[in-house]
Amino acid sequence: MRVVIAGGGLVGLSLAGLLRRRGAEPVVLERMEPGEYVRRGFMLGHHSYEALEELGVLAGIRARGRAIAPTPDGSSAAVAVEVGRLLHRLAEGIPVRYRHTVTGLLRDPSGRVTGVIAEGPDGTEELHADLVVACDGMRSRVRGMAGLAAEFMPLAEAKIEWMSPVPTEEVFSMKYLSDGGHIGFFSWPEGSFGWRSMDRCGREAAVAPGIAAFAEAFAALLPESADGVRGLVSTDELHYGEQDLLTCPEWWTPGVALIGDAAHFLGPETGASAGIGIADAHALAQALAMFPADADAACAAYTAWRAPAVRPLEAMDPSRSRLLGAPIPEARPEERWPPPAAGA
Repeated sequence: MRVVIAGGGLVGLSLAGLLRRRGAEPVVLERMEPGEYVRRGFMLGHHSYEALEELGVLAGIRARGRAIAPTPDGSSAAVAVEVGRLLHRLAEGIPVRYRHTVTGLLRDPSGRVTGVIAEGPDGTEELHADLVVACDGMRSRVRGMAGLAAEFMPLAEAKIEWMSPVPTEEVFSMKYLSDGGHIGFFSWPEGSFGWRSMDRCGREAAVAPGIAAFAEAFAALLPESADGVRGLVSTDELHYGEQDLLTCPEWWTPGVALIGDAAHFLGPETGASAGIGIADAHALAQALAMFPADADAACAAYTAWRAPAVRPLEAMDPSRSRLLGAPIPEARPEERWPPPAAGA
């Protein structure tokens, strides 16, 4: 089967490697330069372990990361690791067309998608395919061009994150605040990463108190993070964001399938999105191997397998529960960020 994968990140590279192990030669299109990626704190969830073990990279990633909630059998709930290490390992041996962007979809007279129009360094190219797989993130252009619906739900709170070059002794900690918000961090051998919920106020207000005040307030609420957060030197190291949850009623239409963040995006408390996306790739690769001459049958099987695994996680997401009206008390003054003004 001819498969075009739009997106050469963790999920797209995983799918490409798994398909190649099943005898296919997918085309991977990635808009970034070779070796370029967004540096971020990264927690690899257990949902991905089976796929990564098949790809031969799990043991190495475990060796270069730190186990979160280790289990008696030697496994763990997750692994904190520098994300570039995993991307590098997944990319080994995978032909990727870098600096390529999908700008359109090809269709037959019935409307079925039969490939993509891609823009690259050498101009525009038509690539014919039996299936186009969207791995291009929660704002997926391929999903929109295919006409698949996406339901976005803005989170009630904002989030502020930090990433420090200083690791901590503790690997992971998270706790809920009195208003239902959350604060947490994790650490890998080369650094640490933390996040907390806060009122939606915009970046300028979020960083106005300064980096020292932010670090002390964060460490007071989560003392295990102190070494990491106190390693920050500038508010440039703080990232303020206002996120959405994403769910898609349908994950495929004839000729196009959605996996990973193009199909679903969970709130930060789950810590599961990356692992679930890689597990999506594993399920789709197996479905395509079972139905090598029928992409529609493969996509139907994929949906039947994945819906019972993913839909409950979407429904139980704590962020979604808060949006649906769960009663929330006021935050204590010491838990608020930015700090309340005097007399407020």
